[in-house]
Amino acid sequence: MRSDYTLYPSAIEKIKKSGIDVRVKKLKESEDGLSYIGGHILEYEIVDFVKHLTEDGFYKNIPQDFKKHYMKTMNGILRNPSSFCWSIQKPSGMVTEPCDLEDLLLFSGDLASMILTPDEIWDYSKFGFTSPSEFVTTVGAFITQQSRGSVSVREGYKWTTKQDESEIITEVTGDMHCDLRIFQTDIAPYLTTDPFGNSIEMRPTIKDDRNAVMPYHSTEAKLLVAVMKYIEQQEIQTEFQKDKAKKLVEWGRSLGQGGGTCTEHFGGFDHDPINFFVTYDLPIPQLNEANETDQPFTFWLPTTSEGSYFTYVAHNGDFVLSYQDKENPVKPINMRFLPEDAEHLVNGLIYQSAEGLGRTSAKQLLDIIEFRFSDVFDERLSFLKKPY
Repeated sequence: MRSDYTLYPSAIEKIKKSGIDVRVKKLKESEDGLSYIGGHILEYEIVDFVKHLTEDGFYKNIPQDFKKHYMKTMNGILRNPSSFCWSIQKPSGMVTEPCDLEDLLLFSGDLASMILTPDEIWDYSKFGFTSPSEFVTTVGAFITQQSRGSVSVREGYKWTTKQDESEIITEVTGDMHCDLRIFQTDIAPYLTTDPFGNSIEMRPTIKDDRNAVMPYHSTEAKLLVAVMKYIEQQEIQTEFQKDKAKKLVEWGRSLGQGGGTCTEHFGGFDHDPINFFVTYDLPIPQLNEANETDQPFTFWLPTTSEGSYFTYVAHNGDFVLSYQDKENPVKPINMRFLPEDAEHLVNGLIYQSAEGLGRTSAKQLLDIIEFRFSDVFDERLSFLKKPY
């Protein structure tokens, strides 16, 4: 089942320049509104949609040089979706993504017909597009996105980073059980061809575009301390170091404490900050170019399975998380953070906790940060390490 599409900046520009965005906005604000678009589609539903579009005259103006190829491809996708593909030219090579029935909502013009007339729906050049399939598909994808609203109830802290030829949006949030979730989605505008053979400035968001880290329970504090260690170990310059995190803590407190979906949000579950610094004097292990190390791990995040996410410094200096369920010299990298991501990750964990998206209170994280920059940190840490 298709869950989402990535529209490239050039596609959004066409949407805005043609006035499509204004039409969609008016539809959302109208009495009829714009209902959520998503979920599983069945073959007979597609057939019904196409039947009604035909009866309403939405196929009368298909360009003659495209009509035969369009109808043949649509019928082929309906019978066997996986035999027709999107082609995406990624830095690692060409990726082919099989079609889903949900794609036919876009290809058929069913969604585009919400804001376009029968005389307009195939007049792609009038709206600044290069092919009829690009036009109805891009408009349909934009309507799909807008139907879901701009802010999710569990939307966390987001930022965008360039990683080689990729453009990564990272989000620090939580799932419905308030377990920490970190998602990274590649939104780079790779050269894409739709199943009709036309160039298109969007693509389905595929599995290879998204990474997720999914630890269990209250793990925000553990990750925060690991990131702080990474910043110090790699001598990364951050804004919050300049005033010993006073403005950072002030910002965190200004967010308050949201949530209420689990008992931790109501307080009383915080620990002495020093408990999170037991291994702080040990370095985060460094991986070689083959992602190998024999150094013992220092920071990790538990999961609901037998494995855990362990933290490492990659050979190029990135902060990486590696899920492992057994001992192996090679550490598979599940998520990567550039040095410039580190401060965002700290901010993201504070915001996530303050919004009640996780099980750790914002107070716990802010207490940890204040303790790290306090005058008693070195003294208390050295006392912790004294032999009995």
